[in-house]
Amino acid sequence: MKIPAKIFCAALTAVLAAGCLNPSVFRKGAFSVDDWETWTSWNDSYGKHELLPDGLYYRLTERQDDSRDEASGGYCPGLIISRNVPGRKWRVDIEADFKIPPGPAKRFSYGVWLGSDYSRPSLGSSAGALQVLAQRQNGPNPEDDSLQVFYLPGGKPFKLPADLKVLRFEREDVFFTVSYSSDKKIFTPVFRLNALSAADAPAQKFFISGFAGGNPGGAYARFTSLKINGTEVL
Repeated sequence: MKIPAKIFCAALTAVLAAGCLNPSVFRKGAFSVDDWETWTSWNDSYGKHELLPDGLYYRLTERQDDSRDEASGGYCPGLIISRNVPGRKWRVDIEADFKIPPGPAKRFSYGVWLGSDYSRPSLGSSAGALQVLAQRQNGPNPEDDSLQVFYLPGGKPFKLPADLKVLRFEREDVFFTVSYSSDKKIFTPVFRLNALSAADAPAQKFFISGFAGGNPGGAYARFTSLKINGTEVL
């Protein structure tokens, strides 16, 4: 189901006239194809992305927060980019590396978000039914330099090797699993989740977002490969 063009354009005109971009508005075609969605940040000023020959880069901006859909407490909703994942059986393989200097808290979140159609896939969205995600983070303490995976709502974090080669998310009907590989050959399982209550969610998206509590110091995530059911989509 698509939003009628007249309704979408009228809504976009209204928010532009108000002087800021409502974070629920998104633009399709983040790159040169129409398979990605760009969920704009507050005033389109928090978080940047670009596709370069060596990968898809996501760069943090100070005081962006991927758990918010409204500005509050000095933080603003940040850019989210997403891609639809079809069906009730799939596999998503991610290869990525990160530059995350020490200092204020900062993180990159990426994984699969399930929820209602046309809803912003933020970590704090009330429209989300299930999120199975990874967070690569650092700061403010040295022990915060870590990669962990978990699910929301209610899942406990599992710490993974920060230098792993491939992180894998899979779905088979109501079951969601996460595993990783250090050599691109042998995969180690992390957890398996029975998510019957979220299985019929109408939207399913692979997403990338981020948080920065202060100056991110040039922090970025670089995604060098994203395969959905074995097909490279970057």
